[in-house]
Amino acid sequence: MKEINIFGKISKSIDAFVNVLVFIAIVGMIVVISLQIITRVFFDALIWSEELSRYLLVWATFLGASLSYKRGMHIAVTFVVDAFPAKISKIVKLMSILFCMMFFIIGLKYGIDYINMQTFQVSAALRIPMKYVYIVIPASFGIMLVHSVDILIDTIKQDKGCVQS
Repeated sequence: MKEINIFGKISKSIDAFVNVLVFIAIVGMIVVISLQIITRVFFDALIWSEELSRYLLVWATFLGASLSYKRGMHIAVTFVVDAFPAKISKIVKLMSILFCMMFFIIGLKYGIDYINMQTFQVSAALRIPMKYVYIVIPASFGIMLVHSVDILIDTIKQDKGCVQS
């Protein structure tokens, strides 16, 4: 009987949505920065463009980190772990995933605390509440936590001959 990994489906859905958000943020940065260059040369400079492009960069960076984590693209030195026998290597990988999960939980908690400290602050040029800028911090840690649960399940199932999703 085929096992259903609900976290795998959730992780893939979130990953697809975040992929679109990061694309929109990067395209938005390109448009805003290009608009700033054009208006600075021919007209008066836009006062809000630098701030918006900075916030789009922050969003693209945090959400892009979750895309990289899902795909296993963060920098890693694995030659030592790969030299271990299969069982020890798997234990080390599981411990690594658990440490990442602890880090994501801590980041999620402090990200929420940071938003709560910024409830009344607004941005200088755009005058938007800063909590909307900083919401990406706990959101990205939460997304990476979901991805790590999926990766943990896949790593555990690898020994049983199951195919990774």
